Amino acid sequence: MRRIVADPESRERGAAGILVALMMLVMIGAGALAVDAGQIYAERAQLQNGADAAALAGVDLCAESGCTQADANAMAAALANSNSNDTKSTVQSVDLSVAGQVSVTTSTKDGTTNAGFLSKMFASVLNAPAATVGATATAKWLYPTKGISILPLTFATCEFEDDGMPHKVLTQGGAEDCNGRNPSNQIIPGGFAWLDPDGNTGCKVTAEVGQWSPTSAGEGVPAGCIDLFNPSINPSLAGSTVALPVYKYTCDGLPAAQFGSCNGSSVQYYIEQWAGFKIQAWNLTGQAKYDPTHVFSGSEKGLYGTFMGYSADPNLFTGGSTTPNGNVIVIGLIK
Repeated sequence: MRRIVADPESRERGAAGILVALMMLVMIGAGALAVDAGQIYAERAQLQNGADAAALAGVDLCAESGCTQADANAMAAALANSNSNDTKSTVQSVDLSVAGQVSVTTSTKDGTTNAGFLSKMFASVLNAPAATVGATATAKWLYPTKGISILPLTFATCEFEDDGMPHKVLTQGGAEDCNGRNPSNQIIPGGFAWLDPDGNTGCKVTAEVGQWSPTSAGEGVPAGCIDLFNPSINPSLAGSTVALPVYKYTCDGLPAAQFGSCNGSSVQYYIEQWAGFKIQAWNLTGQAKYDPTHVFSGSEKGLYGTFMGYSADPNLFTGGSTTPNGNVIVIGLIK
């Protein structure tokens, strides 16, 4: 009788199917995790954008006009939601405890269920837990000390009337109501003065609180800068708000041993603060005129506009203090 011998290879039949099934399970799980990781990453990016925007808006609000906790909370919620793709996020906290700073912490809020976690995640088939992510941003504001003025001029302190009303500020010597004084208690002519552009070229001026800034020679617009005030060449100037240095006193006629060379074209101005000024009209020299409502009469030369709170470009300023000084602030994220 012939013995029946089993085929050795028959014991391996079906093993390939099992391996394929196991690999498919692993691949599906890996894919699910990859998709969910991407969802978590995208959610956190949106939350960080919302926290950043809320913190910056918070310092702008609190620095300019002061704010209550309720004001800051409402601002943060609006900005956090508007920076989320589903327009929903949770503001966990708005911290105002540090002077000059606002910290905002955001976390997940599902746009469909309003739950505080991400739902409908692929990894749930693997019994993975729901995910909650968050983000924090802190912004600060400072009253700047050293910065660049895009217009080469400085206002007298006595002309700096931050009352929300437009004012006509006449050039040096033309402001009869300006009673500013120099260190020797002598009355300063008032109005505004032209400053010497950096390096005697261009039109930008670097000025610093507590330091002297030299005047530009002559009574007119510094050489090469008249195009700044030509409305046909620079139409964006009218109605714009700029940060300008404000001088406390001039060293004109004072002892050289104490204040250095200061006579004629060497006059200097001691910078005290920075002011935000919305330029509405001007009458200077040549083509440097824009006066649609005819606020300047006769031979009057000067600027017309409104002093107002202004959040300046942080790239133009260095240094600063949380102590109120002027109405210009610089805001930025610190983390």
